[in-house]
Amino acid sequence: MYALLRRFAGVTNLGCPIRTYASLTPRDVLRSSDETGTLLTRFAKHIALERYRDSDHVLPKTTVRYSDFFPITDDRYFQRTVEKTDAAQLPALIIQASSYRSNAAVPMYVTALNTLDNHAAKQLDKMDTATVLETLYSFLFLIPSWIKRLDFYQAAMQRLVREDFRGNKERFVQVCFYMGLQKKQAKSSEEFQQLLEEHLQTHLPELNEMDLAVVSNAAYKTSTLVTGEAKTAYEARLVNAILNLEINTGSDALLVSFVKALRLQQVKDERVCQHLQDICLDPVKITHIEPRGLAHIFAFFAEQLWDQNECLTVVVKRLMTLLKPGDLRSKDLATFLWASAQLNCALTPEEIRQLELTALRKLDHGEYEYFPDNLVDTCLSLCTLGHYSKDLINAAEELKAAQKRQRAQPKVDSRLIVLRSAVAIEQPSIAKVKTERAFKEFDGAPAYLLKDRPDLTKYAQELSGDADVEGVDVVCPIVGINLPSLRVQTMGAQESVYFVELLTAEQTLKFSKKPTSLIRLKKRLLESLGRKVVVLNSTEMATNAKELRQLLEPAANAGEESKVAQGVGN
Repeated sequence: MYALLRRFAGVTNLGCPIRTYASLTPRDVLRSSDETGTLLTRFAKHIALERYRDSDHVLPKTTVRYSDFFPITDDRYFQRTVEKTDAAQLPALIIQASSYRSNAAVPMYVTALNTLDNHAAKQLDKMDTATVLETLYSFLFLIPSWIKRLDFYQAAMQRLVREDFRGNKERFVQVCFYMGLQKKQAKSSEEFQQLLEEHLQTHLPELNEMDLAVVSNAAYKTSTLVTGEAKTAYEARLVNAILNLEINTGSDALLVSFVKALRLQQVKDERVCQHLQDICLDPVKITHIEPRGLAHIFAFFAEQLWDQNECLTVVVKRLMTLLKPGDLRSKDLATFLWASAQLNCALTPEEIRQLELTALRKLDHGEYEYFPDNLVDTCLSLCTLGHYSKDLINAAEELKAAQKRQRAQPKVDSRLIVLRSAVAIEQPSIAKVKTERAFKEFDGAPAYLLKDRPDLTKYAQELSGDADVEGVDVVCPIVGINLPSLRVQTMGAQESVYFVELLTAEQTLKFSKKPTSLIRLKKRLLESLGRKVVVLNSTEMATNAKELRQLLEPAANAGEESKVAQGVGN
């Protein structure tokens, strides 16, 4: 059974003689909405057309009559009548149930849904593939928001994912669509990945724009990476789809679907960045993109380290104007703040305060209760932007402490450690960790961090050869920030200690050449502790102690670049 908790609904399940748990309850129907997202509606219409384009999709003439089943006066009689219905007639009967809903009492309507679900699941073995797909579409038409709760849906997915669709593009696209409704489930993602590995390479040349959007959206929703032989061709199709898409009302959803798929595949392509930048800088085209879609584009820029100032200014201004608190999910807010921090966006104190208040409202409404990871990410991004919110930080600590008893989240726990270190160093009055526990000057960098950093070890050897250098150590001085630094101790009249950050391409923003957010935070924390920090790109290597000192002189003359705002947010 798909649902872990099913309430009694008075319908037998798969032939079981006793009353047992049902797929849907009256509460489900009462709290659900017939309205679905515009993209889902668009995909559903496309799937309807795919059914009719499929030459193998032949169904018998409809023989069931509405009056033989509805209205329901006796639920047991209705159940017996449904059980006598041939499997091939079930899709028509399910469609007819949509006319019954407006006149039915909710409990009786739920009885009808569960009876139809129950019988369809039992008849699955007697259905051919065309009937299975038609039955799925009928349920999608009837209850789009709740189809994945049905026993028939779960059983049908288990069957369809094992079938061979290499000779039928239309059926492949339909199965991808239905698989995408399951979202992030480990087992379904593995099955979907296998389906794509077996069939995508064959069908990719035949996929039109909408087909590709359906497949890529399903992959994104289920977090399914496209690997194997189809990977390169699939990514190239996504890039070309973005570059060739005409931006107008309605096309933004397809654009964002392709962008999200590229984000999942971690594709780096400057042509896409430039194209998206052109859209954002066009006063007409940018109005066609919905706020959440623009937020995904903003996140894509952050992942590509694309910090073109004019573009970011337009994007941030529009998002801050359009995204009202009610429009933002906690995940959206965390992503927006992370992208702002990563790209070093110059948010004003008023804008940061506005975002903090949005997070506080979500906290009051309980939106972080089951998603403390979003709250931790929000706090860390605010911290990176130079702002600390005592209430948000305390709530993040409490929620994570409670969640540890339920499940482990190593990545989120590591971000929380970074947040604790930052608070301990810059806001010790609200810290639960002492400063000396957050700063470990001589903690050596573990070997696994140096595996892909031959540049760092080679540079350490070069500096060690300078007569004025007493010693060079590869360290991780801020607890939780697992990015290695060089601790360089010099001798002579100007004896000193320097922490050197040697940036890789992945740690350098494209246009400003500034470090990414975590490096900038690390630098700021070290400077808050009174330490000297030198940040180097590969083009400006300092080969001796004298050059290290000279690199710090401009910053010293100009004053400290990074100062954390005094005081703590509410």
